[in-house]
Amino acid sequence: MYNKLLLGIAVAGCWLGLSSCGKDEEPGTTDPPVTVGGYVVAIRDVGATKATDYLLQTTSVTSGTLSVAGKGIEQSGNRSYIQAGKTIFSVGGSGTNQGTPSAIGYVLDATNKLVQKASFTFDKYFDVLTAIDDNTLGGIQIPRTAAENREAIFYTANAANATLTAQVKSSLAPLFKDDQVWPSGMRIRDGKAYVSYYLQNRTDLLTPNTDTNYVAIYTYPAFTLEKIIRDVRTGPAGASNSSNGLIKTETGDIYTVSSLGYTYSRRSKPAGFLRIKNGETTFDPSYFFNIDEISNNRRIYFCQYLGNGLVLAEMGRFPSSGGQWAYADVNQNVVIIDLNAKTIKDVDGGIPAHAGQGGITLSVLVENGKVYMPVSSYAEGTSIWEIDIATATAKQGARVDAKYVTGIFKL
Repeated sequence: MYNKLLLGIAVAGCWLGLSSCGKDEEPGTTDPPVTVGGYVVAIRDVGATKATDYLLQTTSVTSGTLSVAGKGIEQSGNRSYIQAGKTIFSVGGSGTNQGTPSAIGYVLDATNKLVQKASFTFDKYFDVLTAIDDNTLGGIQIPRTAAENREAIFYTANAANATLTAQVKSSLAPLFKDDQVWPSGMRIRDGKAYVSYYLQNRTDLLTPNTDTNYVAIYTYPAFTLEKIIRDVRTGPAGASNSSNGLIKTETGDIYTVSSLGYTYSRRSKPAGFLRIKNGETTFDPSYFFNIDEISNNRRIYFCQYLGNGLVLAEMGRFPSSGGQWAYADVNQNVVIIDLNAKTIKDVDGGIPAHAGQGGITLSVLVENGKVYMPVSSYAEGTSIWEIDIATATAKQGARVDAKYVTGIFKL
């Protein structure tokens, strides 16, 4: 799992390095057999010596077995995936086993075959992957060490053409004291970019400052820092190397997602949701959804907004080590959270306790009132589960002949 690697890497003093996956090659250079269909599944096949990513096109995610044997478009290294409009992006940074620092856009051609549209490169990293709208992909590069220039680079790219359109440097100085700043989510609203972040010690990579929720507000698309807002009812939003610290609803409200479990070395405030109402640039003092009060001692690992105030989340009881929360995304179960009613409803239907998917976000597809979610069970392997949102019930769909599914998309 990414987080388990993260802990080992922390000991070694390198935050993003993963085990080497051999020679970096540009993905999409071969033309393997392809099944024509509108679904695209990002699959990570873990072998004896390396883990390899593929994009597999399929006609169904509800039945049969998905396999990349002789099929799929092989990727260079272990990458992250996001869809913006009609383009699926495969994104890798400069850490080992992530391929070259590039974003490759894939689309359907006139015969409904998945093909590479174009690609662009960037300096080192493309963090906090954000589909700003159907036409725009966004991301942030944060310096990893104190020796690097303490400026963030905000990226925007044209989704349809898969071309980098802007990279803007903006100072991080007002955001930190002596700690490293790590962004955990970005949402765009009314000409402003809202960025959640947390602070991490540069030397031991621990998180001693967990008593405040921080959101930096920049202008968009200039990315000039306007102000930082803080709230002490929860700790920071999001988690290490995640992109789900912020949720934006159809009404334009923005919610922060604070767990203070996964990847944090210390927790000092309740887990929960805070709100920045549409039209406001401050936290709403009248809204606090305290997860601790009703979660039965569970914390959010990953989550994704479904619409209508509902959030799909993986929750679990964090194992501890030496009195601190461990870096382990294990024994998760699936729930639907209602931001309006302030409720948590467990999904019925037999989804087994499971670990994360080797990625940095909860990878689900929402279609026609259903959620299609990958689950890697300790005993049963990997499957895609279909969840009915209205009834919070699930049934098993396609099985996957691989270790992880790191993205499910529909073009």
